[in-house]
Amino acid sequence: MEFNLEIIKKSYGVFKVNYRQDQGKRYFVYGYKHDEEEWDFDDGDLLMVLNETEQINELKRNFTIFFNNEWLCKTCFKHKKVESLKAEGRQHWGWTAWEGLPNNLMKEFQNKILVEVPELSWKNVKRLDDHNSNCFIDFNICTDCMTEDEYKKTFTDIIKLLKLWELELATKAILEGNEKVLEGYIAHNIEIVETDMKLIDTQVKVKEGIIDILAKDKNGITCIIELKVRTNDKNLIWQSAYYQSEIEEDVRVITIAPSYEDVISKALLNVKNIEMKIFNLDDKGLLQIENFEPNQTVKLSEKLSLLANEEQDKAI
Repeated sequence: MEFNLEIIKKSYGVFKVNYRQDQGKRYFVYGYKHDEEEWDFDDGDLLMVLNETEQINELKRNFTIFFNNEWLCKTCFKHKKVESLKAEGRQHWGWTAWEGLPNNLMKEFQNKILVEVPELSWKNVKRLDDHNSNCFIDFNICTDCMTEDEYKKTFTDIIKLLKLWELELATKAILEGNEKVLEGYIAHNIEIVETDMKLIDTQVKVKEGIIDILAKDKNGITCIIELKVRTNDKNLIWQSAYYQSEIEEDVRVITIAPSYEDVISKALLNVKNIEMKIFNLDDKGLLQIENFEPNQTVKLSEKLSLLANEEQDKAI
């Protein structure tokens, strides 16, 4: 399709190009008039439909062009701040999701946002399943056009929803037995274990193993956190005893599992510095971590004392 650049230049300042693969792999080109007081990015004049990349390149040599899947500040666009829109390093308000969800659940997250948050489109959420970059959801406004206070007031409700959906999906993966997700989510939200706890690192190598999570509590004491998604993993016993010997300072050892078989909980009670916790669901069906209350267990020393008393009774 041929187009007269000189005629177009007289009326239009910038173009938006929307590439539609589902409509014959064509480029739909929209224009925004010089004499309009404001521009609406979603409501330009459809000027032409092109088939060739070279035709788009020719437009780019003569006009300022924005592509439909680009992040841009709609407020800057509305006020025709073209130079601001093209400025490098421009920062946008948005929200960074936790990157640890499995791909299928991250796509489920995208779909939920697209269905239930009409203000956001595919371009806003496309980075959610890009594990090579931050899983950033763009809110279409730059930091020059909105203050931090305005941002918090405007987007608080949306961010609360996003965090809730993220937790729901993480809970789903964890209940399916995904220990990697359990570790990643707890590390990302370390205060779910204990208020004011701070993350040090994950997957910390020691001589004979790898500590799942290292953290510090509110008193500055190092916490070794070991995670399991099964109730009968006997490795937890030696890991809890051994890993603290590799840390040359006072430590707390916190184990987190869905529950503990009796043989394991009894053995762990004889490991110094041990604290057992479980993960389960709260009344809203979301992940929570609570202290584990084992059945009353007789300590080894008490057992020996009882056996000695029984022998004495027999002798009498």
